[in-house]
Amino acid sequence: MSLFFFLLILFSASPVKHALSGHYYVVWNVGQGQWVSEVSALRCRHFDMGGEFFPWKRIHFACAGKENQVFLSHWDWDHIGALSKTFQLKQLQGLCLALPPLGKSSRYKEQLLRTLPLCLQTDLPVWTPALNKDSNAESHILRSGPVLLPGDSPKSQELLWKTRAWVNSAQVLVLGHHGSKTSTSQELLNTLPRLQLSIASARWRRYRHPHPTVVARLHQKKIPLLKTEDWGNLWLEQRTAK
Repeated sequence: MSLFFFLLILFSASPVKHALSGHYYVVWNVGQGQWVSEVSALRCRHFDMGGEFFPWKRIHFACAGKENQVFLSHWDWDHIGALSKTFQLKQLQGLCLALPPLGKSSRYKEQLLRTLPLCLQTDLPVWTPALNKDSNAESHILRSGPVLLPGDSPKSQELLWKTRAWVNSAQVLVLGHHGSKTSTSQELLNTLPRLQLSIASARWRRYRHPHPTVVARLHQKKIPLLKTEDWGNLWLEQRTAK
């Protein structure tokens, strides 16, 4: 059964209950960082929780009162920093760690994660690299539904995981390392024949992401690119074609 997407770009949370079904994805506008949520009636799954700022009212609107599972690609602050916001996190009941980052980090970061009970999940496809001196190269690669989430995985790691079947059938790509030129290689794009949309969770004005080289690669492949910096929170609903 074929699937397709409706993209809703909303600056107010109030219409969402009526506009979306019970299952959708949100790429939150967090500046330079990443926080992507899969939202369903009883559960939210959060793929990284970092950035420069956070749309807490909208996040609470979507996920308060539900089970909240956290999947962390790696230890970088722009992927885990929201875990330090204890007051705002209180409204996300049932917050638990479904996928911890690989290896070790600073004492402070490890303490943040120890506050979360474990709820390890095995129902999503995940590729985990070997330990590496480069924290970006330690990124878990996940896919949730049609959305591929490569963390900050660089090209050297993309070459190792790009041929997996669950990677190849992805329809939406959240750009690796916020669109840095070290990720989203031509080799990776060549293995994504069903890709319909790419998303950059980044800030060009300050960090120059997504890099023009990556933008050119996507343009060459005729893959649309949306940026949270331009459009705010991006809400994606997956529907079954009739």
